[in-house]
Amino acid sequence: MSRNNLYIAIFLSIILAGVNPHKGFAQIDYRFSQFLQNPVPVNPAFSGIEDFVDLKLGYRTQWAGFDNAPTSMFLSGNMALRITPGNNFKDRGVRIFEANAYNEKENDNEFGYRKGNRSGLGFYMLQNKDGGFNNLAVFANYAYHLRITNQLIWSVGVGFGYEYNKFDPSGISVLNPTNDPTYQSYLKNENTKSNININVGTIIYHRQFYLGYSAINAGTFNLSGDNTTYNSQVTQLTQTAQIGFNYRWRYGYLITPGVLVRMRPESPIEVIGTLRGRIHDRVWGGLQYTYLGSVGLSLGGYITPNIGFNYAYNFPTSQLSRATAGSHEVILAIKLKNKNYSRAYLW
Repeated sequence: MSRNNLYIAIFLSIILAGVNPHKGFAQIDYRFSQFLQNPVPVNPAFSGIEDFVDLKLGYRTQWAGFDNAPTSMFLSGNMALRITPGNNFKDRGVRIFEANAYNEKENDNEFGYRKGNRSGLGFYMLQNKDGGFNNLAVFANYAYHLRITNQLIWSVGVGFGYEYNKFDPSGISVLNPTNDPTYQSYLKNENTKSNININVGTIIYHRQFYLGYSAINAGTFNLSGDNTTYNSQVTQLTQTAQIGFNYRWRYGYLITPGVLVRMRPESPIEVIGTLRGRIHDRVWGGLQYTYLGSVGLSLGGYITPNIGFNYAYNFPTSQLSRATAGSHEVILAIKLKNKNYSRAYLW
């Protein structure tokens, strides 16, 4: 580990350690349930973890059957930049239809050396609509990946973004509109506001596991808005812990259990457990359980060696199950500059 590389990692860690968990302002939530498919909005330290340009496009409709039910769309991408001389980004493995190369790489233990010390760049654009609320966010991420041992890598990341929020009260009804000062304030003003937000995160990962922590909305700079009442509405800091394992059950069969814990002040802790299986890097499927929330099923596969498609369905286990048919989610994944057919680390 060179002195310059260590300085970079320590500097980013100081930024992460300086997060105040009691302060934070507006940041729209990333509602998508398939963390393994798109980890960049959840933790900026995942930016650049793949050996190819990783593009994702997704859409989610929540609480099917409700009028003005929440919907979300996103576009994300990330890629690695070479840092260590001689790090040629060899693949961690190639697909089964490249049999000779697959057999050669399957027993290759130089995961850390191939990943090496690198920088990662990422971005994502996210739009949420929920009744009269319309939110749009655009973020850019940077991560530094530092090889600790042959098999162990430490990444620290930071994301900067712009968020625009708008609320349209037309179509929203309250019990006593004339005696509700907040509602009257919304009717009289242009209800828009925007923020500059900062996200931070870190992960330690190995070919067989990952362990991460992120603070979404770690810092916020509020820009001017027309409605003082609306501007005062805040969303607290979201802290997330992620852990998962890659267990090779038999040749060509990979099982990945994982847990994601999401924490917000004055809100119950959200615990999401996942169990996912992948067969010969061609098809995959999984189960997801959110404690006191929902049960989910996901299925996916590769249309071509570098284009994948995933569908997920979540059914609520709370009293909402009496009124909604659940949530539907689709994600299109595209690999660019993947001449070696590298296997994705998560998906």
